[in-house]
Amino acid sequence: MKNIYLMLFLFYAASANANLTDQARWEFEVLLDGKKIGYHDFSVSEVDGVQTVTTEARFDVKLLFVNVYRYRHKNTEVWRDNCLTSISADTAANGKDFIVRGRADTENFRMRSGSVNNDLPACIMTFAYWNPEFLQADQLLNSQTGEYESVSIEREGEDVLAIKGQDVQAVKYSLSLASGPISLWYAADDHRWLSLESIVKGGKVLRYEPVNLPRTLSSSYALGG
Repeated sequence: MKNIYLMLFLFYAASANANLTDQARWEFEVLLDGKKIGYHDFSVSEVDGVQTVTTEARFDVKLLFVNVYRYRHKNTEVWRDNCLTSISADTAANGKDFIVRGRADTENFRMRSGSVNNDLPACIMTFAYWNPEFLQADQLLNSQTGEYESVSIEREGEDVLAIKGQDVQAVKYSLSLASGPISLWYAADDHRWLSLESIVKGGKVLRYEPVNLPRTLSSSYALGG
């Protein structure tokens, strides 16, 4: 299950944008080869231009009724002007614990992951799948490990997703990482994040299916090409 863990830790960060409404919430059912293994929820609130993002995820993978993989993650991030100002993330992945803390000052974003300290650029973003502005990034902070990772993001083209029995016009993007590619879908009309898919160990398909999505995002969002 190691490769599943490598992909899952990328899904738990978030970022924020001052153009969001006061509150927005994403709720996803997470499937492995079509079988539900858990959920992942994102919540964004904004007060006076400061956004607070909270995420929670729980995964349990069973084989012959035996739990072979257990994952728990909680993360709180604070943002201003599309820059991360603080992060506090705790993860338990099959008996291994990860603690990530970070805070921006005037010159750096100071990270601590376990016993490792690291100074990053003052303005950084996390793997903010729900925020289409992240599609312009070439480096992103992994909220589980504290690593600052190189990424390559490409627009693949138009697509159609079936969501709750309805066809939704979407735009598909591909995110390339050292651990493997991830596919992302955004609504063509208002740029909401709709779904995510990745191939993990053994060729299994890990997919996020939306249970609840924000009704709309600000029209000032512009998907990158």
